[in-house]
Amino acid sequence: MLVLVGEGGINQTPTTTTSTTTTTVPLAHPQPGWTVASSSPRGVLVDYIDESVGGTVFRVLRLRARTTLLRWHAGSLDPPGVGALPPDAGPSIDWASEGRAGVVAAFNGGFKKSAGAGGARADGVTLEPLVAGDMTLALDAAGHWSMGVWGAKGFPAPGFDAISYRQNLGPMILHGVLTPATAPADYHQWGSVFPSGSLTSRSGLGVDRHGNLLYAAAIGKVDVAQLAIALLRAGAVSAMQLDINPFWPTLGASRSPLHAPGVMPVQLAYAQHNPSVFETGWERDFFVALAEPGPWVCSWTSPGLRPGVRGAQVQPLSLTGKGCRTKLRDLAARAHATTTTTLTG
Repeated sequence: MLVLVGEGGINQTPTTTTSTTTTTVPLAHPQPGWTVASSSPRGVLVDYIDESVGGTVFRVLRLRARTTLLRWHAGSLDPPGVGALPPDAGPSIDWASEGRAGVVAAFNGGFKKSAGAGGARADGVTLEPLVAGDMTLALDAAGHWSMGVWGAKGFPAPGFDAISYRQNLGPMILHGVLTPATAPADYHQWGSVFPSGSLTSRSGLGVDRHGNLLYAAAIGKVDVAQLAIALLRAGAVSAMQLDINPFWPTLGASRSPLHAPGVMPVQLAYAQHNPSVFETGWERDFFVALAEPGPWVCSWTSPGLRPGVRGAQVQPLSLTGKGCRTKLRDLAARAHATTTTTLTG
């Protein structure tokens, strides 16, 4: 008997009880109010909701922690130093590696290096030094994420061996509440607005209590508090701002995992760029979300960073898990049989 329970945290794995017939795994199920963008035999991969705050509608995209993984890419122009990085962290989706898993979403990163908004590292290469006190998203070799304040005790957690870090200013949400810096009087802390003032297009990133990742953005005249409230309403317990101003927030999510350039119909209204820019090469940094394999015994991972090694360390994805390939073959065979029956029945 298969017993399905609520979604777990970032690094939880299926657990087998003392009974030989019962396995307990998290269930990535649809949630009322959220629209499913993509799903797999493992459950929902990506879903989204529109949150209205102060008359502005924010699109909030959610990556399910147990069904997706995340990678970070530097842009062709910013942060500088991309030439030192291998394709898995370069300015376009690495279809040779990431395409094997299947791309389910992509979205913009943070400020330019010249803004002095925080640091960035990837594949063992420091593109910008990390800054104490800045909100940080860390990604490990398996594409799991962790968000926290750099330099704070317990972040990243022991055993979380990151291969990528991306910072962008201080926290908007900590421990489930808005930080004082989101007050209207402190808008100058959140970047230079084009052309001036405190209101502009904004994007941000958060993590909810289940470990799911939340991306929120709106094109229009909004302040940082509205962005933070949109993430808070979507369930964020911690959050950071990403890039701002109309030219930069960009979002795309596919209806099924893409193994080559394709259509990402779930987008950000009024965005100035189609998410296809991430497929072919983009000037600014961005994130790519990938699908975990359907069977729970399988997962994607990369080699991780070896201590004492200088320079870039390539992080190609590969499958891991006992009996993984057998499970994948069985799943493919059942899918083929179902398709054949449907077509010929």
